[in-house]
Amino acid sequence: MRILNRCPHCRTRATARSSRDMSLTFREVTFMCNNAECGHTYIVNMEFARTLSPSATPDLSLNLPMSPRVRERLAQQLELPI
Repeated sequence: MRILNRCPHCRTRATARSSRDMSLTFREVTFMCNNAECGHTYIVNMEFARTLSPSATPDLSLNLPMSPRVRERLAQQLELPI
């Protein structure tokens, strides 16, 4: 997956150089600014925020929040209180 990120200093596009999983829902991505004069290298943290479409093969050991809209739609489909 290609992620567009801009250097916080010069606003030039930066390229993801590496990444590593810290957990099932958290990843660190190392970016390098494409501007040779700037040369800033930095780490961006990516964290799971919420589910927009439930998985057909969920990992039940994970406690991943659903967006309020998804939760509302599922409740309506299952005729459950919200």
